[in-house]
Amino acid sequence: MDRGYQQTGERRLTPEERQLRVKKLKRKRRFRLAIVIIGFFLALSIVISPILLFTVFRVKAFTVEGTSPYTNDEIIAASGIGIGKSMIFADLEEASENIEKTLPYTNNVRLTKKLPNGIIIRLEETKRAFAVELSAGMYALANSELKVLELVGELPADVALITGAVPVKSEIGEKLVFASENETTDLTYALIEKIAAAVAESGLKDIGLIDVTSRSNIYMIYQGRIVLRLGDSTDIESKISLGNRVINEENTIDPSQCGTVDLTIAKKAYFNPSDFADVEELVNYSEKHASQTENEDENSENQEADERKNEE
Repeated sequence: MDRGYQQTGERRLTPEERQLRVKKLKRKRRFRLAIVIIGFFLALSIVISPILLFTVFRVKAFTVEGTSPYTNDEIIAASGIGIGKSMIFADLEEASENIEKTLPYTNNVRLTKKLPNGIIIRLEETKRAFAVELSAGMYALANSELKVLELVGELPADVALITGAVPVKSEIGEKLVFASENETTDLTYALIEKIAAAVAESGLKDIGLIDVTSRSNIYMIYQGRIVLRLGDSTDIESKISLGNRVINEENTIDPSQCGTVDLTIAKKAYFNPSDFADVEELVNYSEKHASQTENEDENSENQEADERKNEE
């Protein structure tokens, strides 16, 4: 019998081979142990994760930064995120939209999470800048971005009345939607938005009226005494900016003078005080409009009285 084999026919392992086999067996045992440990922690995480999500990371505090006419409690309530809500599933974008819609005098609302359980609300206050007539005696007040802030029965003195465009939607917290007989709603809104942005960018103040009835003869009225004729909407941003410069220069000469600023030709401006008599009825638009409204109300009352007499 060969000395390298046992009686079973298997060859005996050399010491080196036995040592190698032992090492392989140890590696297998370590690998199995690692699999067991990893599986244990995975199972543990499956159990613990929901507990962390739903119990540990919950909203416990709010921080409000910025200025607004609303209280912190009103702002937090408007966000729709309540104390105890999961931080993981809190929709911050939706919450910011909720605040701007529910509390319209807020703007640029931003929410951020402060782990483990805080939320920071940053916001700004927006101001009323424009107004549009909705019906006899009712107006929608909007900011410089044409977001409706409130509905009022009396036109404030510190806003510019936009005429010549009929709003078909004026929901508080939403942007105005306009209609026009000759143009689509989108084009009408785009024109008014462009004018509103240009007025805000130029720093032009004390505009009482913006008329877009004729798209080739757009004009604005400053302090009830100076009419800015803009012509069509071509290059309207530079026209309004130039108009603001002319007004500032003329005010240094005489802060009470009246007239018109012709801005119909791009990059050119002409001030003519002698033209005021020709546009006086435009300057007095608000006064005339109020009178017309009173007359309409009076006629309506008279008509109702006549109808009651006829019925009797």
